[in-house]
Amino acid sequence: MIGDVLVSSIICNNLKKAYPDHQIHYMVYASTTQVLEGNPNIDKLVLFTEEYRQNKLAFFKFMISLRKENYDIIIDAYSKLESWLTVLLSNAKQKISYKKNGKTFLYTDNVKMQEKPKTNLGLAIERRLSLLDPLHLDIDIDPVPKLYVTKEETAFAKKLLKDSNIDTRKQTVMISIIGSSENKTYPLRYMSGVINFIADNSSLNILFNYIPNQITDVREIYDHCKIDTQKQIYFDVLGGNLREYIALMNECTFIIGNDGGAMNIAKALNKPSFIIFSPWIEKQMWATFEDGKTHKSVHLKDYKPELFKGKTEKELKNKSIDLYQFFKPDLIFKELKSFLDYNLFEKNEKFVLGSVYNKILKTHQNKLTALAIIYNEVNNIKSLLNNLSFADEIIVVDSFSKDGTIELVQGFKNVKLIQHKFVNFSDVRNFAIKQASNDWVLFIDADERISNDLKNEIKEKLKDPKDIKIYGFYRQFYFKDAPLRFSGYQTNKVFRLFDKNYAIYDKEKLVHETLNIDGQTKLLSHKLDHYFYQNEVAYKGKLSKYAKLRAKELYQKNLKPSLFHFYIKPAYRFFNHYIMRLGILDGENGFKISKLNAFEVQQRYVELKKLYKSG
Repeated sequence: MIGDVLVSSIICNNLKKAYPDHQIHYMVYASTTQVLEGNPNIDKLVLFTEEYRQNKLAFFKFMISLRKENYDIIIDAYSKLESWLTVLLSNAKQKISYKKNGKTFLYTDNVKMQEKPKTNLGLAIERRLSLLDPLHLDIDIDPVPKLYVTKEETAFAKKLLKDSNIDTRKQTVMISIIGSSENKTYPLRYMSGVINFIADNSSLNILFNYIPNQITDVREIYDHCKIDTQKQIYFDVLGGNLREYIALMNECTFIIGNDGGAMNIAKALNKPSFIIFSPWIEKQMWATFEDGKTHKSVHLKDYKPELFKGKTEKELKNKSIDLYQFFKPDLIFKELKSFLDYNLFEKNEKFVLGSVYNKILKTHQNKLTALAIIYNEVNNIKSLLNNLSFADEIIVVDSFSKDGTIELVQGFKNVKLIQHKFVNFSDVRNFAIKQASNDWVLFIDADERISNDLKNEIKEKLKDPKDIKIYGFYRQFYFKDAPLRFSGYQTNKVFRLFDKNYAIYDKEKLVHETLNIDGQTKLLSHKLDHYFYQNEVAYKGKLSKYAKLRAKELYQKNLKPSLFHFYIKPAYRFFNHYIMRLGILDGENGFKISKLNAFEVQQRYVELKKLYKSG
């Protein structure tokens, strides 16, 4: 639990930064408090003891005592039974946690649990920070856990090294030789090989991190090291408790070995790390601050991905000891050598963990990918791509155009062209979303344009989108170059700007596609220009395409066309657009467009009838 408690402490650190005059309480297991000692951002540690897990009466008395605190905000980063009950029985005004089925009623704010890391902060860090999103903190977020070592603790560690006859003029490495369990421990003889490699490629003092009841395994590792390697190892230099280990780690140059609390402690002390992950541990979760130099990690999946194909986490956990046998030391020597070379010889400046990550964290999510779905748009494509130049990334998904469109797109070096067979509009839009490098995406059709005012509004909103995950626009329709004021288009709106983690197109909608939304929406104040009609032949062709796709939808629903569909529905569509929606006020253009809309309705049932005849 030490790593979890330390990583989650970043929530407290940022809350105190945002609310310096508020009380910040942190509920943790009593056994983990030593990593929090001296943290000025925590006003009170609320200790959850083993008694509360064993004795229901003691647990509910504890819950009552918490209720009396009258907390304004509770942030549940644990999200397990004990914390659910704590939240349920509390009277906090705002309750924040991860969104989990069946538990959303407990909280005022349910944050979607991120599935993949978006920066090299790592998923463990990013998930904790996401719990701060509902608070809209007006600060620069600090993503780095902190440990505080006292002068007395530093003096103890220095004296221990001196009394152990360790030459402190040389650099010192801490080896995390034993994991928290057997299935998280690199095979003992393999670890001996790693330590031999370290000794062969450097002149270091080597310390071991372990606890007394692990001495048998530690002795086995030591005994399998070469004699020359053993001369560099200071076997018995240990801290008597966790605080003393922290002080000792603070005097080391870096740490190498098994994943676990020791690694998180080292990173919180701003020490470089090289982690050997267990086969069943998800690397993307705990490979925090990984940059390939100062922080580096290896996983068996990096070298032998075929061993992991089709296996669940549970299967990997059960087979992890067997899988470890494939993770031979020589697989990782190249990566380990580059880590040693950089941190012993190449690095000239002191590395400050987190010094650049806040900027990455704040900007990555708000970058914009513009997406365009096209087919035979030779007359529109250059203007469209120039119009989208303000986006951070532009992706064009083309359905194998044959009119010269592809050649024009290839002339734009900043545009990524992907060809994809057109099945239906929802399918191709969902495909395009998956290609985007950024969270925020903007869909624009080939006959649409974004005004400068709308561009500026989009940029402004993406600087700080807060809780809004989906933005929409009203559209201004142009009949040739003349604006349509009425004809049923005066209230037309589309939701095309959104965080892809909160929206996906309905697979059942083959045309006039619809977003399934999980988040708050908002309409922007400026309109999207839509030059939908240039000539009748082209527009009727587009309507005929829509009619075929709509007919497929109706066919899947087993709708049988009748005289009502062929005559009454088209007539009503004309009447609705021309009379009820005031198309008559758009003059001749209003009449034409109302007539064409009636044509599209009739045509869908013509196509539907064809499907029944052919089926």
